[in-house]
Amino acid sequence: MQLTSRTATTADVDLYFLWANDPDTRRQSFQSEPILFETHQAWFSHRLKDPDSLLIVFENEAAKPVGQVRFEKEDTETAVIGLSIDARFRGQGLASPMIAAACIACVERWGNLTILAFIKSDNQASVRAFERAGFESVTNLSHQSLSADVLRLVLTRIV
Repeated sequence: MQLTSRTATTADVDLYFLWANDPDTRRQSFQSEPILFETHQAWFSHRLKDPDSLLIVFENEAAKPVGQVRFEKEDTETAVIGLSIDARFRGQGLASPMIAAACIACVERWGNLTILAFIKSDNQASVRAFERAGFESVTNLSHQSLSADVLRLVLTRIV
């Protein structure tokens, strides 16, 4: 499948809300409760305006959105990546090319930095997708997003 990408716009708020509240997405998220639309709308609006955020929508040949990759820059050296794939397009090997292409866009926007991916340790499909996209496991990482009550795997990619 041929993918193209574009920066998210205000018109994508409903699409991102649908993806964020997908049951499998919620299950793999560190905060698994459903998201209220008002909360999502405020988050989405803020991220679109934030110069330290990058939201990328990926589409197939028919211009149908298949998923998204987002970055939140933490400082001049680090950004955190997250992604979701529309349920209709999962299992087709799209995650790794989406991650790799998004990392290029991230570097084009902010220059070289370390990109961190936080993944639940039992989410092996995501682990494999990030590894295929060039991420490596990190140990002994101290980070504000880490808490002892949730097992997670941290992968990093320096681009």
